[in-house]
Amino acid sequence: MESPTTLPALASAAFRAFFVYDVADTIDLARLRTVRGQGVSRAPLQLRREASSDFIQYPVVPLIVRLPDLEEYGATLRAKIFDFGVVAIRISIPFAGSWADFGAATRRWRGDPRLEAQARAALDDVLVEISDALDKPHPALDEDYFILEVDRFSEDVAAARLSGDLASALAQLLLFEDRPLVHGEQLEALRLSSSYFDDDFVVVQWDAAFVYDRAEGAEAVEDILEFANSQLVEFRTYDTRLDAELDAIYAEDPGRRRGSFMNRTASARAAQVRFLLVDILELTDRTSNALKIIGDAYYARLYRSIAARLGLADWQRLIDAKLRSVSEIYRVFQDQAQHTRSEVLEIIVIVLVAVEAVIGVLALRH
Repeated sequence: MESPTTLPALASAAFRAFFVYDVADTIDLARLRTVRGQGVSRAPLQLRREASSDFIQYPVVPLIVRLPDLEEYGATLRAKIFDFGVVAIRISIPFAGSWADFGAATRRWRGDPRLEAQARAALDDVLVEISDALDKPHPALDEDYFILEVDRFSEDVAAARLSGDLASALAQLLLFEDRPLVHGEQLEALRLSSSYFDDDFVVVQWDAAFVYDRAEGAEAVEDILEFANSQLVEFRTYDTRLDAELDAIYAEDPGRRRGSFMNRTASARAAQVRFLLVDILELTDRTSNALKIIGDAYYARLYRSIAARLGLADWQRLIDAKLRSVSEIYRVFQDQAQHTRSEVLEIIVIVLVAVEAVIGVLALRH
């Protein structure tokens, strides 16, 4: 490891805290013209042409809202609104100084609960403004993510140097640690890294990333990171909904026979479960296709690396497994409802036959 005196200073850098909230099933972006008195603007992916020869874009472009700055931190604040029900709040704090000071500052900012409180307050203000555009709003589920961005060092630094003789310091910075890590942890911290030119470098962790690139390149990478985290919070929302439904079903005990003649619980529950299945399948399809990726260009590979680090495929498999469980239980409720209807029809037939027999007997006596 290099001594602190040989680590390059940061001429232009930033700490970006993303707080991503799932607030509704969908948001009708076409209804939004202003938020908090500010005009909204479209936020398409601005990818470097040479690194994105294949197709990667939003089918429905999210909207950006500029929010008042946070004077206490000298930070800028903005919201990004996605049509699939997610609002992402980004707090950006600029920095210039030594590597050691940047590490100390990012550790302090990451652990500062006031940043999250500011993001939540900003979200609440935005939700009041866009309430008419929300479809099926629900209590917000949140996910946070931190990006350490370096636009320029005080000297020329190649990507190979960051992954080589600066690797120990970079791993320590990325994991917000104040002591050097053992070699194995350094390797794991920097395992998912990418470069396109020799003067850009991206390292992705499950809760943070390091981005060394010019402003336009860094913005593209951070948009992809933000989107991946919006998918993560969506999957967590679906998982929570499915857990709640499964808990309710188990409490209902679908295998238990009901004795009530007029019992309609099975039929009502089957309808409810069917609605949930259709709703979740529609929403997961919308989320999964919210970023169209074709081919294997640099940004497509980068997105897949980010998705792997965040475990999006694992979340998708978990949700699919729970959907299969709910589908099986739905069939049980359907069978119960059908069995109940059959029993009722049999009883009605028996009663009608008995009534007809009684009427026949009475007619013979007269």
